[in-house]
Amino acid sequence: MRMAKRWRKRLRALVRRDAVDREMDEELAFHMEMETQQNLRAGMSPEEARRRAALAFGGVERFKEEVRDARSLGWVSGASLDLKLGLRMLAKYPGLTLVGGIAMAFAIAVGAATFELVAEVVHPRLPLPDGDRVVGIRILDAEAGRPEERVAGEFLAWRGELRTLDELGAFRGASRNLIVPGGSAEPVAVAEMTASGFRLAGSPPLLGRYLVDADEREGAPPVAVLDHRTWRTRFAGDPGVVGREVRLGGTVHTVVGVMPEDFGFPVSQGMWTPLRLGAREYPPGEGPRLRVFGRLAPGATLDAARAELSTLARRRAADSPETHRHLRPQVQPYARAVLDIHWRIVTGAAYSTNLGVLMFLVLVCANVAALVFARTAARESELVVRTALGASRRRIVLQLFLEALVLGSVAAVVGLAAAGFGLRWGLGAFETVQGEIPFWIDADLEPRTVLYTAVLALLAAGVAGVLPALKITGRGTEARLRQAGGGGGSARFGRLWTGIIMTQVALTAAFVPIVADVGMDTEDIRTADAGFRAEEYLSARLEVDRETVPGVPVEAPPEELDARLRAAYAEMERRLEAEPGVAGVTYAGQMPGAYHPRRPVEVDGPAAPPESEALHRVQAVSVAPDFFDVLGTPVLAGRGFVPGDLAAGQDVVVVNESFVREILGGGNPVGRRFRYPDPVKGDEPRVTAGEPDRWYEIVGVARDVTLTVDPDLPHNAGIYHPAAPGGGVPLRMAVHLRGVPLRMAVHLRGDPEAFAPRLRALAAAVDPTLRLHELRPVADAREAALVTYEFWVRVAGMACAVVLLLSVLGIHSIMAFTVSRRTREIGIRVALGADRRRIVAAVFSRSFRQVALGVGVGVLLLVVLTGGIHSMKMVGLLAASVAVMLGATAVACIVPTRRVLGIQPTEAMRADA
Repeated sequence: MRMAKRWRKRLRALVRRDAVDREMDEELAFHMEMETQQNLRAGMSPEEARRRAALAFGGVERFKEEVRDARSLGWVSGASLDLKLGLRMLAKYPGLTLVGGIAMAFAIAVGAATFELVAEVVHPRLPLPDGDRVVGIRILDAEAGRPEERVAGEFLAWRGELRTLDELGAFRGASRNLIVPGGSAEPVAVAEMTASGFRLAGSPPLLGRYLVDADEREGAPPVAVLDHRTWRTRFAGDPGVVGREVRLGGTVHTVVGVMPEDFGFPVSQGMWTPLRLGAREYPPGEGPRLRVFGRLAPGATLDAARAELSTLARRRAADSPETHRHLRPQVQPYARAVLDIHWRIVTGAAYSTNLGVLMFLVLVCANVAALVFARTAARESELVVRTALGASRRRIVLQLFLEALVLGSVAAVVGLAAAGFGLRWGLGAFETVQGEIPFWIDADLEPRTVLYTAVLALLAAGVAGVLPALKITGRGTEARLRQAGGGGGSARFGRLWTGIIMTQVALTAAFVPIVADVGMDTEDIRTADAGFRAEEYLSARLEVDRETVPGVPVEAPPEELDARLRAAYAEMERRLEAEPGVAGVTYAGQMPGAYHPRRPVEVDGPAAPPESEALHRVQAVSVAPDFFDVLGTPVLAGRGFVPGDLAAGQDVVVVNESFVREILGGGNPVGRRFRYPDPVKGDEPRVTAGEPDRWYEIVGVARDVTLTVDPDLPHNAGIYHPAAPGGGVPLRMAVHLRGVPLRMAVHLRGDPEAFAPRLRALAAAVDPTLRLHELRPVADAREAALVTYEFWVRVAGMACAVVLLLSVLGIHSIMAFTVSRRTREIGIRVALGADRRRIVAAVFSRSFRQVALGVGVGVLLLVVLTGGIHSMKMVGLLAASVAVMLGATAVACIVPTRRVLGIQPTEAMRADA
């Protein structure tokens, strides 16, 4: 009851402040009068009685302030005044507002975007009803140490046994040719899924219906459901699409529904067809590759589901130890179970990145704090007077914190907008390179990110506002009054601010050359000569459906898939050669301009010294015998490939000019031999599956073409192995089509993009299950590969620009502040006839020593990060970076020094008097 009464009084004091102040004035006047009367009765004169009463009460204003804080929510009204003052300060100091705001906004934007990505990856939230209760089931093969994806038999058993999971279902992802009557044949991502997936997702169809259990029965008519994008792009948003027949690979399907725009379950598919497993028995390790999902039943927990699944696994292991004893089922949150990601590595990398971003934010805000300190020091007299009138140190610190919070809040709003834009930009770049992303990852900022941004704004305000406030209020009132009144003020830039500026100079000196080097490499690769007329070639990656019978989830043997692909390519080549405007057709494991895996090689005989490894690393690719002729890349020495090179025992290769220069150190390479000393690892593409003891003979040298577009791997040494997917000769030594994509290149006399629809039509006519992926001009492969690098170069470039700008302004602030504090000293020295050059040298020397030390630390950091400075380009970039820093330091010193040297000695004496 008392507490409620007390809070009512405080709210009244906040709302009716004028009335409360009048009451307090009346009360103070009453007590003053009583004290005066008592003094009069003690025999004092009226003047002495009033003076003694005033002394007894002390500072009246301080007393009023304490009473207000005790009787009301004084901190609220005080904070509102400080916030208003902070807004006025933004307008009063536009330079600091602009620079500090941009720097803090950029740091907050990077922090918010990073947090959003980390949250989306590490702690994803499914936009589904009860999304946090949706789980996935995987089986770990304990003997092989890898997940077992052929779990059809287990899934069929779980459907009838599990009680802790509802809507248990499964899906498998596939790519199929979608052939629309009157349109072209283009690949589409398909999910063969049980109907329970739609019920679990809980999203009604936009048109028609979604899949039902009856669609999964064998013999049921083939049906398909479209996603919103496919419906809009391939069917022009036709509302009458339901009931139309389309060909999906080798099977005709009837469209029965269209899903809304925000639906993407299970990952990011464009169509859905029923998963038909039938009543067959699927032993472990057989059947289609499936992903199993479900939703925790009401009242069930994740631990309960794991316990039940473990019990079923032990029972099956006891009944069938030969096939089940090594299988370990696992229940995981859905996103972790579906995505093939090393979660521990990803989680560690995500949190490390977020920590690095926080450190970057603190560094930026510390530099802003140096600028704020210089501004606050100019107000030292005001703060000293406020302290003398009764304001506590806590009150002053709170005021400066709230002023910085205004700046941080504006920066947070701008940073959130920039983070949203950056996420859309980054995810768009990722989609360009990797394709569709999971449906639960988007560029919309979630409430948790907005809350995190608010925390970042508070952190920024704490660093940029509290640190200067603690520094400026760190000395006693009496000493500060005496020093502020006697010349120059008490505030000084100490070791903390000097250390911050030096740290920033070091980071600038280290990272600006690195970012500039990557940026220059990226631009060099963009503008480099491809070595052939890449704009005249159209390329595509060829694949065929894996199923033996359309619609039945049983994969064909690898040998059958290889034979089908060879036959399809041979027929495509025959038809293309008859097309007008086609000058040639060839193939390769990878087209020039895209990424080529690198492997170490060991040469027989003298070789160029390796730069950083005991073995050289080169790019290797398998090509058709006519590859050099079709690309117009002449063989400069020796010979190219001939059909006999495909025969058994002919281990021959062609190398490029860069191989001769970088690996062999020049000379005649024809007849030289090399080998791959290490076998190919299991997670590497098998494009150069050379055996460790197999030697390859160089029979020719081809002119350089740009193989890999990668600024981090500027060397171009390459090896060409012969392969013949269309010639009926078994592939060997260099490439096997299983696990290695086959890319076809068509040399055209006209516009490659204009020929793309015709190429798709020819592929569909040859084999409806033959899919053309990444259909684009060869010249565009370079642009696609550079998207990711350009994104990171721009982000890193903006970060370096912010750091460089803060470094220059920090140096300028220190110099301007220091020189202003030495105005009297410099004026006296000038009046006494001191040499102005010596004065300038004395002023400059301190700043240049600090900058030189920071540059030295930055150079050491650069050497550590790059493993040494090996190129003249890096030396030049480092020299340019140092020159910019020294030049900026000189400019930062010249402006305040010229200002103070222009003051007359008498004016300098009066300025601090």
